[in-house]
Amino acid sequence: MELITVILSSLLLIISPIGIVVDQVAENAIRSRLAAVESLDVRVDNGSSFNLLQGRVDRVRIAGRGVSPVPGLRIAAAELETDPIDLEFASLRRGEVVLDQPLQGAIRLVLNEADINAFLASPEVVQRLAQIKIGSLNQAQSRERDRYKIKDPAIEFLTGETADSAALENRIRVTLELEDLVQASNLQIEAEVSLSISAGDRLTLINPILSANGSPVPPQLINAVLSSLNEQLSLSRLDQRGITARVLNFTIQPQSLELAFWIRVDPSVTAATVPAAAALQTP
Repeated sequence: MELITVILSSLLLIISPIGIVVDQVAENAIRSRLAAVESLDVRVDNGSSFNLLQGRVDRVRIAGRGVSPVPGLRIAAAELETDPIDLEFASLRRGEVVLDQPLQGAIRLVLNEADINAFLASPEVVQRLAQIKIGSLNQAQSRERDRYKIKDPAIEFLTGETADSAALENRIRVTLELEDLVQASNLQIEAEVSLSISAGDRLTLINPILSANGSPVPPQLINAVLSSLNEQLSLSRLDQRGITARVLNFTIQPQSLELAFWIRVDPSVTAATVPAAAALQTP
């Protein structure tokens, strides 16, 4: 999610009020908003000088390798291609960057298994997982709403066939610990799940095979875990930021996954209130 907001906010800063748009300027603006990037190529398709003075650009294409939108998260490949960008001329003359028309485009991401596991072990994710609690499995103890805490998650991309799952398309294995905060013990959870696109705005975990400490897991726990994880995978959480995202493609390959989605940014979304000319400064 963070990569979307980082790139979009950078795009809104690549046009200066004097109408100068340069590929290197756009690249510098994006680099300055990323935690790290190994390689980055930006192409800005310019219209006429008049269009530039009016705050319009025909298309922006970005291709990055080893992109880290936030510390700890490495994306092997990230590509973005926008439709025409139209900024509000009156605001642009005042040095403010405001969309005049919605910004639309397509994003393609490739993530490696090793990079994802490194991110899951990062302090930022550990802190977030500590905030996700799962209730008791026993209805008689339903008052224990925060009994279990998720720890040490890891994933493995599955290919080929197994006895438990004949078709492994878009299927992964997840291992984690559930810390029992009531009995001060841990459950070792292993799950195989498939990922599907639901309603276009989320990746949903389906068809699970779960075990805890080597034994089958009760359905109550399966539903509780999937409910928590599916909520975290919803792109609809971006709606409140004025960003609409729809998943176009999701494919798991050996040790990597590819994700493509369409985005739309409402004009109400603007970059930070800084002069647009700041985009011309080189880091």
